[in-house]
Amino acid sequence: MAEKKQTKNESFSSLDDNWETDVNILSNELAELDAEDNKTDDWTRLLGVSIKPNPLDDWDQLYNLNNQCALRNDCRKLANELKNKRSVPELESFLTLYCKKRGMDYVKDIGWLMILEKILLLNLPSAHEFNVFFAFTTKYIPKDTSPDAQIFDVFRLLLQYHDPQISNHLEALHCSPAMYTKNWFSTLFACSLSTETCHELWRVYIEQGDPFLVFHLAIVFLINAKEEILQVKRGEKAQACQILENMASQLSVEDVNDFFQLALHYSSQTPECIRKDFHYIIFGANFDEEVKEMQMNKMLCLPIPAVDLTANDEISSGNVNFFIVDCRSNADFDSGHFVSSFNLNCVSIVDEPEKFEIALNSLECYKTSRRAEDHYLILGYGSDEGDNYMNMLIGMFIQKGKPHVSFVQGGYKKLHDCIGQHNRWELIAMHSEEKCELCSHEKAAPKWGFFSKMKSAVSNTSNRMKERVEAVVFPIGDEKKGNEADHADSKQRHNKRYRQQSVFTIDENSDEELTPGGAAVDENPKEEILLSKEFTETFECQEVFRDGSINGHIALTRTHIYVLHDVPGKKGYVTTEARHALSTVIAVTSRRSVPEMLTFKLGYEMNGSSKITAVHKLYVPKAGECAKAVKLAIYALRPLPEATTS
Repeated sequence: MAEKKQTKNESFSSLDDNWETDVNILSNELAELDAEDNKTDDWTRLLGVSIKPNPLDDWDQLYNLNNQCALRNDCRKLANELKNKRSVPELESFLTLYCKKRGMDYVKDIGWLMILEKILLLNLPSAHEFNVFFAFTTKYIPKDTSPDAQIFDVFRLLLQYHDPQISNHLEALHCSPAMYTKNWFSTLFACSLSTETCHELWRVYIEQGDPFLVFHLAIVFLINAKEEILQVKRGEKAQACQILENMASQLSVEDVNDFFQLALHYSSQTPECIRKDFHYIIFGANFDEEVKEMQMNKMLCLPIPAVDLTANDEISSGNVNFFIVDCRSNADFDSGHFVSSFNLNCVSIVDEPEKFEIALNSLECYKTSRRAEDHYLILGYGSDEGDNYMNMLIGMFIQKGKPHVSFVQGGYKKLHDCIGQHNRWELIAMHSEEKCELCSHEKAAPKWGFFSKMKSAVSNTSNRMKERVEAVVFPIGDEKKGNEADHADSKQRHNKRYRQQSVFTIDENSDEELTPGGAAVDENPKEEILLSKEFTETFECQEVFRDGSINGHIALTRTHIYVLHDVPGKKGYVTTEARHALSTVIAVTSRRSVPEMLTFKLGYEMNGSSKITAVHKLYVPKAGECAKAVKLAIYALRPLPEATTS
């Protein structure tokens, strides 16, 4: 009976002896599915495209790019790489729409295919693939990686800042950064890494959310290969490039976290202002930034904006503290110098080299013993002629392999101006207005107040005013006169040169006519003017000059842009500072450090080159809205394309 009872109990459950193993396998499979879902969520969440619709579901299906044939051929190659898991028409639709969304034609060999291949291998839902690719390439991939692009100048300066020995050796090999970093930057290392390693690196990269890290990741590769690179002899630059390529390809998934920790270390040892100043040059929009004004290929070392030294109480930028070396003469140093700076008269490099060597050694000994972690910041005069000796000192430091060397952009002159603008004279020690040449120069310069400018404008004869306005409106007739009219000093803004018409009426021929006499300074009630039906948009602003600023407004009509000034001492009234046709707007730019500061450049084009006839620098609290409104108004003036008849 007992045996039968036992048999009955055994048959009560249908589970075999391996039921625990089956449950574990099922749990693992569910965990893998959850991991896949989390991976998809990570990419879409970090790139901010989780709820964006798929643009491929609704587009015109027009394959009409100028380089459409080259795009189709490249799509065939990509389809082969993907083992035909994606069709050529599907890939062509993807890249054609991508080019149209970015407003550019297809360009071969700039990394798009490699990036797209890696993203498609993520096996994301098809509804998210386009948005992930678009967000990733526009945020984290540099906008220009052509051989002469500024990104390579920035990298050269950063590499020299952290390891001048490698930088000097590669330059001696004539191995430019474009030769070994172009594919790294254009594909974010996808060209050198396995698919699994690339996906892990990209995931950590977008988690950090800092596009500028690409520079420090590249620097880590170079420093890890330092010993091999320094053994490469002249004339063998191809070998150096091969060493770096092999170094990158050896990175494994397990190495990624350590790789990023090293990159973050170098990032923390880079002045914070470098990221702020160079970010939009490398990743930003051309419409917003004056990217061509900074000639980085001619710089000896990293530039530090003078305004950064006056913005904080500490002499630092981010985690970096500066050891400031003032290269000016002893006399200039004694008449005023930045607090905590040290004087090293660099004229003695040539005049008294032995004395200079002693002074330099003493300074270096002090820095090593007291402020070893600080970074060198070299301060000169701020002029080409006066900074020759400063450049000699920078060259000496670089030749000796000293890391962390930078210079104050604009020198002491720019630093003096920034301190004056922020009224932080406590940052200049031993400052004497009587001895300071910069203060003496400012006192000697004529000061133009608002009413003195107004008086000068009214007192001009109508004939003289007509000659000046004709030089602006009709500059083509006389080349010499046109050149003279290209630029005006900010102190002449209230002169008749910029006044084309003062009344607030829309007249298509107003640019060819002139309101004589004192009409240019007519005062009008602000409320009545700003509420005029003829103005489509108005924005509060301040027009900034070298000697101060004036409150006012920017006002747009369908065809013109007005700059209005508040009347000092007469609240509620404005005058017309300038009136320009929208067709004369050459550029609207903003500063990296002060995005609210818009610069309007106006003029005309002749023989393919732009001639600037007027410039307005305006501080606009709603700068983004203002720039957009001007842009839309200009587009609205463009003629509509002629309808084609079948």
